[in-house]
Amino acid sequence: MIDNFKTDLVLRVAAIPHDEILRAMGYQKPTSANLERLQNVLDGPEFGLNDGGFDFKYSSEGFLRAMCVVTGMDMALADQRICRIKKYLEEERDAFKPYLWVDTGFKRTSQPIFALAVCEHQRYLDFSKGFWRLSIERQLGRAQCRVREHVYETGGELGIWGHIKQYWFYYKKNAAYLLALNGEVIGKHEGPVPNQVIGTRELSVISLAAREAQR
Repeated sequence: MIDNFKTDLVLRVAAIPHDEILRAMGYQKPTSANLERLQNVLDGPEFGLNDGGFDFKYSSEGFLRAMCVVTGMDMALADQRICRIKKYLEEERDAFKPYLWVDTGFKRTSQPIFALAVCEHQRYLDFSKGFWRLSIERQLGRAQCRVREHVYETGGELGIWGHIKQYWFYYKKNAAYLLALNGEVIGKHEGPVPNQVIGTRELSVISLAAREAQR
């Protein structure tokens, strides 16, 4: 239904010069930035509601609503669609995103903290958007395939971290399946990623900060 809403909006906007739409929305002298914002709303799957964009006149939601009004959309229907999109985006933002953690049994000796921090992202493998919405059975199946692909891509070696021993598939914040290099489930784990094996509080803090920034 969102696709139908998008088609309707795109067709209505196409029938009116963009400058005219923007002036009707209150932009007396539309700028290139205003025109680009309008086009981004049309091009984006979430109509710009996920980019946090705003100017001195409209928030992302306000801009979309104003476009709907100016182009003659049914506002009761538009409000329903906008609410659905916002709910979807809120769910995406708040949901735990499953990931794979690559376990090499690494223990720091003389490696520089900075070098380890730069390479920390190598130990985390993320999945595509919406992956968390799949059933746990389908998630696990795809995680097993991703493990086999990663082993093939890396040859079982993870640079500064060393030889890959196993993978931890975190399907919940503190719950993981342990996977062998062939993807086979070999155990389960309760608790966070064991960064403490590195043996340095500094890297553990950097690892956490880097992971949060990625997500």
